[in-house]
Amino acid sequence: MKPIESISRRSFIKTTGAAVGGSMVAASPILSFAARRQGNEKMRIGLVGTGVRGVAMFGRDLLREYGEYVDLVGICDQNPGRLQVAHDYIEPDGPAFTDLDEMLTETRPEWLIVTSWDWEHHNNIITGLEHGCHIICEKPLTIDEEKAEMILEAEKKYNRQIIVTFNYRWVPHRSKLKELLMEETIGDITAVEFHWHITHDHLKRYMQRWHGERNRGGTLWVHKATHHFDLMNWWLDSDPVEVYAHADLERFGPKGPYRGVNCRNCAYTDQCPYYWDITQNDHLRRLYTDNEHYDGYIRDNCVFRKQIDIYDKHSAVIKYANNVYVNYSLTGDSNYEGFWIAFNGTKGRIEGKEGGWHGDGSGQEWRMQLIGQEPETIFVPRAEGGHWGGDPLMMDKLFKDQDQPDPLQLSAGTRDGVMSIMVGIAARKSAESGQPIRIADLTSVKPQAKRPRG
Repeated sequence: MKPIESISRRSFIKTTGAAVGGSMVAASPILSFAARRQGNEKMRIGLVGTGVRGVAMFGRDLLREYGEYVDLVGICDQNPGRLQVAHDYIEPDGPAFTDLDEMLTETRPEWLIVTSWDWEHHNNIITGLEHGCHIICEKPLTIDEEKAEMILEAEKKYNRQIIVTFNYRWVPHRSKLKELLMEETIGDITAVEFHWHITHDHLKRYMQRWHGERNRGGTLWVHKATHHFDLMNWWLDSDPVEVYAHADLERFGPKGPYRGVNCRNCAYTDQCPYYWDITQNDHLRRLYTDNEHYDGYIRDNCVFRKQIDIYDKHSAVIKYANNVYVNYSLTGDSNYEGFWIAFNGTKGRIEGKEGGWHGDGSGQEWRMQLIGQEPETIFVPRAEGGHWGGDPLMMDKLFKDQDQPDPLQLSAGTRDGVMSIMVGIAARKSAESGQPIRIADLTSVKPQAKRPRG
């Protein structure tokens, strides 16, 4: 590989929504997976964004596990130093680029994987669509309603597919819950209690990165909770219509007792409970700290910096089009990672805690109690692989055989991505205004009692 600096130093992101003009080329025809198998054709894939998710799950791991099905024909990032590290780490089939238009023009991928900064997702998606690519985008689809509308308009204009990688759906014990609800085991759902916990260390990591600034990640209502709201939309098979929320920032940002430049340059390392030496992690040091001078992305920012303007506790009531009420919370004040959830129906109740009640880590137990009957335990064995076993199943569908049946509607598209972030956007607006926010006022996608696929 030639040095990244000599590949391209042109502007990375085009003006949003602008025509790209002479850089457009006709896209290669998109083959069905059945036709691809017959002709022994591989998927031609491009990747934009070389953070941890990009270089691992959709980079090196993609080629290791699905190399017989895909060619990673090009990778792209605006940071040439991080791009060089990523190229060496992934060892893709094609070159690296600091300009997305150039990569798409020269390598002509069928699919573009978007794992860039959240606030640039819409730019990269739209550029990919303009070049005739289908899109695979990490969550969240984007961070606000204006950018979501731009994506919807571009998808319609260019008639290409957008897949959002909601790997939380693919976790076997969550899929089992979907199956039970589809079978109406506890009748019609009336109300849900949904409480998600991230560890305090996990919350700290968000505050250290760009996620702590709402104009970049949309707050955790969007960046993190989009996973949870998508699960709820999918489980209930209905669309949200109204959100009333409260949120606050109590520990981090301006509320902190002291602050430094970042963890490596701080006079309070002996006092701060959040001190973290990123240089002890060789992979993160090579990927981030060695290259932060290119774009200013600092991975170990002070958790008390004044720019932090997101929340560290969240509570919302969500009303759905099928008249289900959901009480939701997101907190980071423990060493526990996962959820506690309960579905109340006209025939009974299902409840469960992530990891199972017995706590031995062998699987997940759902407890179901129909009205007038003894409780029943439904055990789902623990699955191997990332995100509680969901990643391998999702990746098989994406890169091995997209034609495989999907009776539980595990695959997610643009509409799913939009409706999940709309709950978070509405919650953010509600917490700031003190008023309930209607989803229909935020998007051209109108809520329906029975959720359409995609």
